[in-house]
Amino acid sequence: MFPKVKFISLILGLVVALYPYAAAANTPLAKVEGDLTPELRELMKDVIGTADEKPRSLAQSRRRAEKAAENAISVLRSQAYYGGAVKARIDEFVSGEDDGKRRAPEPVLVISKGPIFTFSDISVSYDGATPDIAVDVFREINLKKDSPAIAAKVVAAELRVVSYLRANGYPDAIAKPSKPVVNHDSKTMAVKLIISAGQKTRFGQIEQTGTAYIVKSWPPMIAPFKDGDIFDNRKLNKLASRVTGTGVFDGATAILSDEKEENADGTVTRNILLNVEQGAINTVSGEIGFSTTDGSGLDVTYERRNFIGYAQTLILTSTLKTNQISLGADYNIPFAWRADRELDIGGIISREDTDAFTGERIATSALLTQKISSKFRITAGIGLEASQFKENEAEVRSYLVDGLASAQYDARDSILDPVTGYLLKAEFIPSYNLGKENGFFTTAEISGSAYQRVSDSLVAAGRLQLGTIFGAGQASVPLNRRYYAGGGGSVRGFGFQSISPQDVEGNPIGGRSISEASAEIRYRGESPFGAAAFIDAGSVSRGDLPDLSDIRYGAGVGLRYYTGFAPIRADIAVPLNKRDGDNDFQIYLSIGQAF
Repeated sequence: MFPKVKFISLILGLVVALYPYAAAANTPLAKVEGDLTPELRELMKDVIGTADEKPRSLAQSRRRAEKAAENAISVLRSQAYYGGAVKARIDEFVSGEDDGKRRAPEPVLVISKGPIFTFSDISVSYDGATPDIAVDVFREINLKKDSPAIAAKVVAAELRVVSYLRANGYPDAIAKPSKPVVNHDSKTMAVKLIISAGQKTRFGQIEQTGTAYIVKSWPPMIAPFKDGDIFDNRKLNKLASRVTGTGVFDGATAILSDEKEENADGTVTRNILLNVEQGAINTVSGEIGFSTTDGSGLDVTYERRNFIGYAQTLILTSTLKTNQISLGADYNIPFAWRADRELDIGGIISREDTDAFTGERIATSALLTQKISSKFRITAGIGLEASQFKENEAEVRSYLVDGLASAQYDARDSILDPVTGYLLKAEFIPSYNLGKENGFFTTAEISGSAYQRVSDSLVAAGRLQLGTIFGAGQASVPLNRRYYAGGGGSVRGFGFQSISPQDVEGNPIGGRSISEASAEIRYRGESPFGAAAFIDAGSVSRGDLPDLSDIRYGAGVGLRYYTGFAPIRADIAVPLNKRDGDNDFQIYLSIGQAF
């Protein structure tokens, strides 16, 4: 026992010995006294700052007091106390309980804040020509007379004035040092902003530079301005962001040329230098996934970008999984004839072999997306599909003509790993089956997901989906167009497509309505590893209205490994109300969150 006691005593001794040094760390540069508001006192302490140790001499203490006093005066003036006073003193010893005990000299500031000064006269003058929007510029100052003369408000007013000028034709606008005048008798400050506006400017032609090949007509088509428009720096920045937003270039910048062309109305025209650097033109990527029922295997994707100079992308995909073999192609034009439209033309040939159906299909579609805003878009198009699936031991062929319409509002902060925001989607697909079981039917679906950060390390996520197929009997709807639930992106714990109406032999045959809901708590700490706990619910019915009398529930936990682009997900889930034939658990491995 003795060695252990001796060791503990040694540690305690070191703690006691080092305590004065620990206490000295982050010592205030000077003690603050005076009649200050709590907010002003905290601001004063923050600005005055701290030192690593207490002053070791009277001279050092005086130097600290001088520096602290300068900072304190700056704080008072920044908060409109221009008549405030700061006095410094040095306390060389402090009396103890019994007798005087000399200690390190301590700098102390005694602060008298005085009255708050207010704004009086507010004006703006120009170094050079006065802009033709001088009246509007003055409104941007937005300093109210008789309000507290806080220095930061003057700086903010300068920034607003310059921003307004640069957004309304004056790209070279800058603020010169302002000349505030403080009147101690009236306790006021007069503000005079001095602005150099420069020449009013119009947009000229776009000159493209950089390593990217772009057809000459493309930059003017996507530009938010036309040749001859009054300059607006926001539109200039938007041009560059639209180029980089296509995802096919390494980067883009847009600046004005130094060369100017004089116009008859007194303005000048300057061309735009758009520098675009080409990213990788060809890339190949692969993804390996594993699931006990969803299908395990390999997805390979080849992308070719900007090969004819319109920022377009051709994507070829191939899938080799236990339940699907397919080849697909998608051709995307991010700006189709207009900057706010996008065109997608795609097709797929697939062999599918699941517990619900076995067969082949070939499909193609053309979709035009109108971007209403950065978050809201609507899509319309047409689709064709030919399929042959085995149903009741017979091959059933279908030939579908689809009208495709959807709307999406995406307010998430990330696509693959959102932590805040929400996503709302609605889809409407009228279809006509020209096959043996011909007929007209319509698929309508709405879904939404929401994400909320509840702490630095926890995110709550939820999902809801409702869908219906109406207008025709179930026989007119091909097996692959019917609703099924269960699997990694649905009700985890149940097999892929296993939540479904069944035939007399117990095989899933799909339904005409679906309702699903999920709730998940996601944890991510400082390391790249995270965890999740979730519960899912879902129901599929034969009728065209959801039937909530037979809801299946699954719950589980998962691990996440957060990479630079998306989390790798590993989930294990169990069915909470399993049926005969359901497995005791399911395992899912994939990239990206479940929803």
